[in-house]
Amino acid sequence: MFNSNRAKWLFLFVIFSGMFCFRVQEGLSDEVGRGGFAGSFLRMGLGARAKGMGGGSVALAEDANVTYYNPAGLVFLENHWFTATLNSMALDRRLMYIGYAQSIQSRQRGLIRGGFSIGWLSASVDHIDGRDLNGHDIGQFSNGEHCVFFSFALNPRSNFSIGVSGKFLHNRFPGMTDQGDAVSAVGFGFDIGFMYRPFKHVFFGFTAKDLGSKYTWDTQDLWERGTLTVDAFPPVVCVGTALQLFSDRLILAVDLRKVEYWPYGYSVGTEIEVYKDLFLRSGVQDGKLAAGAGCRLSMFGKAVYMDYAFVPDSVAPRGNHIFSWSFVF
Repeated sequence: MFNSNRAKWLFLFVIFSGMFCFRVQEGLSDEVGRGGFAGSFLRMGLGARAKGMGGGSVALAEDANVTYYNPAGLVFLENHWFTATLNSMALDRRLMYIGYAQSIQSRQRGLIRGGFSIGWLSASVDHIDGRDLNGHDIGQFSNGEHCVFFSFALNPRSNFSIGVSGKFLHNRFPGMTDQGDAVSAVGFGFDIGFMYRPFKHVFFGFTAKDLGSKYTWDTQDLWERGTLTVDAFPPVVCVGTALQLFSDRLILAVDLRKVEYWPYGYSVGTEIEVYKDLFLRSGVQDGKLAAGAGCRLSMFGKAVYMDYAFVPDSVAPRGNHIFSWSFVF
């Protein structure tokens, strides 16, 4: 696919990236930012393509998952995207997403271009072992968390864009009281992102996520000693760059992120179109390897993307299998 000179440059990049990853591994996060505080399901990454590249990138704007990673990238989308993702995890956990995204381009020259999207992210855990204060078994419980995204983006300049995502949050534990009532919490938050495209195949991105996001739990009407509790989400800041090389058949992405209360984390990933409409992906996120593959098919005259990724999980006996399907029209 590539001539020998290009292969040498690619080899050097891979070696340099590996040296960088191991060099900065000490002092960086290890499964941090995902648990311990509210909203951990929003810090797990999204989509088989992005996760196969080591966790995604705030500088990639090529599919509907840009809503999650950087809403500013909506203006650079081509066509309309409908996507669905299933993340199958051990320990009775599931993560699902369904969303739609598109850019808005005026036919009149000189007008601002925009983009919008809507999406629903759902996480659930089943078979939670319940115990009373004396350690006696009181049955099994479940939990479900949900986030509905409403995103919009504009580009005041042709190579610069800004995007905002509003998020409605809901968390529910069914059957928690003696009467079978559910305990639930609601909340709101937002993300803001910027994207800069100095050259046709070079992107820089920045996001600040979960600004003001929180759950508000009110159990005063459920129990005699009920309380009003607020669980704030730790904000996340991420910067990154992405390069598209060899007629977009090779993509390189590098991100650096900071979750409040934890050290810095990073991700480095690649995607190669090894054959027409067949893609292989690999990446490193905080020292953990990920891999994936995908293909592009034609159905009813439209493009259909099918992607898979395998990602290790430090808190479970096996890794995560992620499947994504996208319909482009």
